[in-house]
Amino acid sequence: MSEYVSTGCAEIDDLLGGGFERGAVTQIYGPPAAGKTNLALSGAVEVAAAGESALYIDTEGLSADRMEQIAGARADETDETLADLAERIVVSEALDFEDQEVAVQDAAELASQVELIVLDSATGFYRLERDDGDGGEALRDVARQITHLLSLARKHDLAVAVTNQVFADPDSDGTRALGGHTLNHWSGAIVRLDRFRGGNRRATLEKHRAKAAGDTVQFRITEAGLAGGQDRSLD
Repeated sequence: MSEYVSTGCAEIDDLLGGGFERGAVTQIYGPPAAGKTNLALSGAVEVAAAGESALYIDTEGLSADRMEQIAGARADETDETLADLAERIVVSEALDFEDQEVAVQDAAELASQVELIVLDSATGFYRLERDDGDGGEALRDVARQITHLLSLARKHDLAVAVTNQVFADPDSDGTRALGGHTLNHWSGAIVRLDRFRGGNRRATLEKHRAKAAGDTVQFRITEAGLAGGQDRSLD
């Protein structure tokens, strides 16, 4: 069995040394519309296309149409149908922070049956809790969720991908990942996604257990999923 689970995008797989690493948490963060959910969903579909199962914990309202687009396009490349792939992706919907905590804990029940667990997003509800003045305890709760998923990854040799949001950092005059050092500590790999020039995207490796940080690749979001390189017609 491969040490990695493919993201469905060859360029990002290369950036990560092969894809989402088994036994570790890969954090994907960036501003809105940067492609975080598309990357996480692409990985889940890739697992399904390989005949395995994935668990997708959704806190932001996953688009069924988008899932059908990506899974349908991938199914067309196999001998299976959209329904075949879709039934291998278990979607657990969380409507609030308590739901998210329960869904993450319940992941233990399926961990032995899946190759990838996605938490999309880890910090959406945390941001609301923080804005209400209870950020410290909420961040500790998120950290406990990440460490729980990490323990499942190590125990069952599966990959975990979590998406994360950004906040404006006045010290650097830019944006940084929510949760700071607390979440970064438990992430084996960290990838920042950015959108630029007409919808093209850039993925930057900020942390990796076996590669130097700083490498970047460009990719695009298409109707069928993710594609490498830059569409220069969009410049």
